Amino acid sequence: MKILAASALLLLTSLGLQAQNRTVSGKVTDADGLPCPGVGVVLEGTTNGTMTNEDGSFSLQIPSRDVTLVFSSLGYVSQSVRVGAAQGTVNVTLAEDNMTLEETIVVGYGTQKKVNLTGAITAVESKALENRSAHNLTTMLQGSVPGLNISTSSGNPGSTGSLNIRGYTSINGGDPLVLIDGIEGNINRINPQDVESISVIKDASSAAVYGARAAYGVILVTTKNGNVDKNKATVRYSGRYGVEMPTTSTEWETTGYWSVYTINKFWYESKGSNYVNYTAEDMRELLKRVNDKTENPERPWVVIKDGKYKYYANTDWWHELYNDVHPTTTHSLSVSGGTKAVKYYLSGQYDRQEGMVKARPDVYEKYNLRAKIDARINKWARISNNTNFFVGQYDFPGLADIQDSFAYGDRHAPACFPLKNPDGTWLYFVDALGYRVCNGRHWAYASNNLNIEKRTDLANTTELTVTPLAGLTLKANYSYRTYINHDTHRRN
Repeated sequence: MKILAASALLLLTSLGLQAQNRTVSGKVTDADGLPCPGVGVVLEGTTNGTMTNEDGSFSLQIPSRDVTLVFSSLGYVSQSVRVGAAQGTVNVTLAEDNMTLEETIVVGYGTQKKVNLTGAITAVESKALENRSAHNLTTMLQGSVPGLNISTSSGNPGSTGSLNIRGYTSINGGDPLVLIDGIEGNINRINPQDVESISVIKDASSAAVYGARAAYGVILVTTKNGNVDKNKATVRYSGRYGVEMPTTSTEWETTGYWSVYTINKFWYESKGSNYVNYTAEDMRELLKRVNDKTENPERPWVVIKDGKYKYYANTDWWHELYNDVHPTTTHSLSVSGGTKAVKYYLSGQYDRQEGMVKARPDVYEKYNLRAKIDARINKWARISNNTNFFVGQYDFPGLADIQDSFAYGDRHAPACFPLKNPDGTWLYFVDALGYRVCNGRHWAYASNNLNIEKRTDLANTTELTVTPLAGLTLKANYSYRTYINHDTHRRN
């Protein structure tokens, strides 16, 4: 009897739960009345849902009360529908989501709606770049465009990366064609704050428009124009200050004893002689000072024996030659505005990067100026002018190539040698070593040598647009571009 009673109770409970639910069905169509298969139908606030079949029909169990169903599908605007407690049929018409399909993208032959594009084109808007802290546009694009590979080979101030679209198709490599407002240029010589949008054409459709020069893809950069806002000027300023630090280990050997011991051990195995000609007595003197992080007056790092200097230092050459913290700063200012007849956009940028050389820091500075003016002559003609001016200058110490200074800092640097002699002279040549000491080569030239690498780039485009008939537009433009490379290397 107890078993029968329990079974009856479970049956009544099941019937009660079924009585709380009901089935609602319906059909989903588009604006033309065609069925929409694969539309998600979900009870709002739950995971209870289903999908429409091939003819747009669906059926779903819902509670016996007023509820809300959410209909959603890619390419359509999601719609929420209220279903009454006694309602059993729901028919819904979804509207197409034209926001992304109507988006215009700059291509080689003007602008096209995204829905009409068949080529592999990726567009990057200015908002995607605003919060990226980088000194050039190439670095800002890192990770923004699928298939766009950016590689760097130098960490010098002012250095930029190389661009490659969808891998290398030639053993000689190949860079994409870069067009700035329709004119070929250097993507790293424009102010990132001036960019309105960037379109990257990644397939063969680029060659159909630009020819063989576009075989490695095309990058189209469109800069900002003046805007009309109740005849008021819009002023924008952005500034940034930061520091750059090494991301790799810089733990050089800083004890003279272990530096000489290790170098001589490997050098002897390779050359059959010691690199540093220290005697057993010299090694004992180094061992006495092995724990001295700074010079102890009782155990000086430089002593005079037989009228010559003897060196027993524990020099931290990395921090003697280089700085771990390199300050950077960027300032950008723009003014835009105008009327229905004339629109203008003016901008300027200053960027400064300080390098790691400690004797006299290497510094890169660049300046960007842009002026865009668009004036309407009459109802069917207008004229515009676009001027961009760039100056980049790298000032560094050492030899004629900054890489040589780094190279000499990486070799001939046993920690046993100090920065200077007791008389204040630089260490440059040591008899015991037989080679020039790195700091002598690096520091002796630091205050006397002059190395300046300056790049100037001026581009100007004047364009006349005529619309004699509705639907017919004629354009004529003239572009002028000049590059000046001015390098100065002077050794005293």
